[in-house]
Amino acid sequence: MPQATGWTRFREWVLVWVCGSMLGVLASDAVIGSYNAGLSPVKPALFTFGSVLFCIVVSLFNRPRLCLAVLGVALLPALRFLDAAVLRRFDSSFQDQVIMDLARMMLVLLAIIAVLSTEKWQKTLLWAAVLAICLTTGSEIYEAMGLATFTSIPGRFSGFNGHPNFPPVLLCEMLGIVFALSANFRFNCLMIGVAIPGVGLTYGRSGMLILGLMCAAYILLNARRNLGFLAVVSAVAIPLAGIGMAVLQSRAEQGGMKDKNTADRLEAIYNLDFEKLKSPERVKDVADAWEATMKKPVFGHGTGISGTIYAPHNEYVSIWMEMGIPGLALFVLTWLWLAGKSLLTGGKAGYLVFALIAYTPFGQGRIEMPHFHLSLVAAVCVLWPRRYQFTLMSLKGGEAWNRGRLQTQRL
Repeated sequence: MPQATGWTRFREWVLVWVCGSMLGVLASDAVIGSYNAGLSPVKPALFTFGSVLFCIVVSLFNRPRLCLAVLGVALLPALRFLDAAVLRRFDSSFQDQVIMDLARMMLVLLAIIAVLSTEKWQKTLLWAAVLAICLTTGSEIYEAMGLATFTSIPGRFSGFNGHPNFPPVLLCEMLGIVFALSANFRFNCLMIGVAIPGVGLTYGRSGMLILGLMCAAYILLNARRNLGFLAVVSAVAIPLAGIGMAVLQSRAEQGGMKDKNTADRLEAIYNLDFEKLKSPERVKDVADAWEATMKKPVFGHGTGISGTIYAPHNEYVSIWMEMGIPGLALFVLTWLWLAGKSLLTGGKAGYLVFALIAYTPFGQGRIEMPHFHLSLVAAVCVLWPRRYQFTLMSLKGGEAWNRGRLQTQRL
């Protein structure tokens, strides 16, 4: 096999570390969060456009080969964008902003597909996921230290994401990517350790529950081959977990004043009280959105109504309310398609598929987030490894080029 040239090594290095870093920053909303907090002068729109253009150009230099299955998961975002921008079935004062957000997501999705179509997509994706985990948890710790304010809900920390409901979703999805691509159990446990504070500082009930299920399943299924390592980790992790819980409890009762919201959340997590794990506010939001959905159940109200007028906190109700029964059917079929393929391949990318599906009853606006599209395309690329390369060569010309390439390799 011929040695890689300097140009080949350079373009692969740029792809893995530069493009991977850009995807990690986009997934963690680091530029948006730091800009909104006044920490960075870089405008998010310019960074997004520049990153997308750079990633696509670098991917073209790395001879991309497309996984055709990604077109299936790109269908719903494309239909939502056309519905909002062209049909405009729902119109409000926020609609222009909704269209801009959807256009941004389509550009980011194109960049993700381009980068994950290259030969080094696994290494690039793994680095992007690790960086997103570190940026998310790091920004929450930075906020908890009082050095910045990102959150929209006092008492709960959100980091760059801006809302404390988003970091647990992102961290579980990125851990799913790490579990799917990395066979190094010790490294994966390290990433679990990095992600846990990021979920804990949000005081998220569903987030802590889903993270606990994911990590417990992963550790138990790999425990037999790593008993010695787990014994050492347990000796360190259990005291640290106790300290972390004490810190969260103290923050819920600062200055002699008790924050009932965060205190109730902690109590529900401590005691696994499923009644308290339920959110009365979310139940009311779902009921209001369901009532609106039933007014136009067939074709929906149009993209943009969910998240502006209604906040159902349930992705099935959200898609149904906007896109009607056709959109809901496409959304459900996407999950059945991924889950079925994972089961047929012996649980391949199972943790990632679980993280994607587990948040659908609690999620709100995930389909408009870069980390969701990165995770979704990653799951498809892992489950459908076959790639197709498009070429403008004629058949005869292509055969001659291949023969010449084989002769060069033999020499």
